[in-house]
Amino acid sequence: MKTLVATLIILAGAACAAEPALVIHYNERPPHHYTQRGAAAGDAVAKVEHALTAAGIAHTFRSTPAKQQLVILKANQEPACMMSWNALPGRERGGKLSAPVYEERRLWCTKAVPDELMQRLDQALLK
Repeated sequence: MKTLVATLIILAGAACAAEPALVIHYNERPPHHYTQRGAAAGDAVAKVEHALTAAGIAHTFRSTPAKQQLVILKANQEPACMMSWNALPGRERGGKLSAPVYEERRLWCTKAVPDELMQRLDQALLK
């Protein structure tokens, strides 16, 4: 019984120490990103999903209007990325920009996203 309790404590500690899922916010912009049957879909979603998985980054997608995405960026309370924003002059002051996802559009991430995680993501996007 003591062994079972010790194992459960270790597993609970490991779960708490695990990296939280990075939330990728997207707005409805078919064919690049949209909601289909309750899940994120589109060519940009597929590319980002592949890159995040290849980089070993736990993630989840969430449909969020663009104006709400700007509120999330400004608040900078948790690691999160906003799908498909252009790298306009001065935008890097508001967050971190990824490598291009499609055309000139990138993930615009909160400053709370660790630099190491951004580097892994960029490397996977560029492959």
